[in-house]
Amino acid sequence: MTPEYIKLKLQIKRKMKTIAKHQLLLQDLKSQCPHEEVVAKESYVSGGYLNTGETSYWNECTLCGKRSEITRKSDGMFG
Repeated sequence: MTPEYIKLKLQIKRKMKTIAKHQLLLQDLKSQCPHEEVVAKESYVSGGYLNTGETSYWNECTLCGKRSEITRKSDGMFG
């Protein structure tokens, strides 16, 4: 192994350790989110020959990205 490779390997290990530490910190901060800024979102899936179209609704926090329970409504139309 060349000295450059060994140096690069150590740098990568250090950075990965730092990233893991910051991810844990970020996860802890996100768990404390009060979900004050929420955006209503929806997604539509069209129906086909054998199934009806469906719209999914949920609320998503703009700070931490946590979603509320998804509500699905069928439009009752095929294709």
